[in-house]
Amino acid sequence: MDTPRFDPITLEIFWNRLIAITDQAAATLVRTSFSTIVRESNDYACVIMDVNAEGLAENRGSIPSFVGCLPRTTKHFLRYFPPEEWRPGDVVVTNDPWMGTGHRPDVTMAAPVFRNGKLVAFTGSIAHWADIGGTLWSADCHSVFEEGIGIPPTKLMLEGKPNDHLLEIIHHNVRLPQQVMGDLFAQVAAAEVSGLRLVEFMDEYNLEDLTDLSRVIQDLAEGAMRLA
Repeated sequence: MDTPRFDPITLEIFWNRLIAITDQAAATLVRTSFSTIVRESNDYACVIMDVNAEGLAENRGSIPSFVGCLPRTTKHFLRYFPPEEWRPGDVVVTNDPWMGTGHRPDVTMAAPVFRNGKLVAFTGSIAHWADIGGTLWSADCHSVFEEGIGIPPTKLMLEGKPNDHLLEIIHHNVRLPQQVMGDLFAQVAAAEVSGLRLVEFMDEYNLEDLTDLSRVIQDLAEGAMRLA
C-alpha cells in the first residue's frame, strides 16, 4: 500500500497541533492532580494514538521511561475490549507491569475518541500514583505482589459513569485515598480534554479519520530511527 502524502508545511502544522493537544492534556493532569509526584516530579505521560493504538504524539514533558509505553498497553486493552465494545465516555485502566511501564505504582488509562459516531482514536495517560498499597519503596520488593494492589484491564468509566465497585476496591487498598482518587480523576480529565481537542482538530481540517496521517508519522519516525 502506498504511503499517503502530505506537503511538508501541512504535516508540520498537523504534527505540532497533535503535540499541543497532548501538552494541554498534560497541563490539565498537572493542574487537577492532588499528589506532588504528578504536580512537581512530572512522573506522567499523555499520549494520542490512532484507532489501532499506534502512537501519534506524546507531551513534551514526559519522562523517558514512559515513551512508547501507552500504545503497547492500549493494544493489550484492545484484546480485552475489541473496538466494537468501546463507547463514548469509557475509560479503561490497568497497572499490570507486564502490560504497562514495569511496576504497579504506574497506572495507565486509555479512552476512546469518537467523531460522528465513529471510533477514530484513543487518548490516554500514565501516572505514578502516590500509593498503590504494599511496600512503600517498590524497589525493595522481591515479588510484584509486594508492590500493592493489581488492577487488570478494567473499565473505570462506563459511558461516562464511574465504576463504583472498582473505585471502592482502590479506595480500601491505599494509604492516601484522597491523593490517589484525585490523581485518578485528573487522568480521566486529561483524557477528556485531549479527546475534545482532537475532535476539534479533525473538524477544522475535515479529517474523516487519522489513518493516513498516522501512517505518515509512523513511516517518518521509522526512517529517523533507522538513520540514527
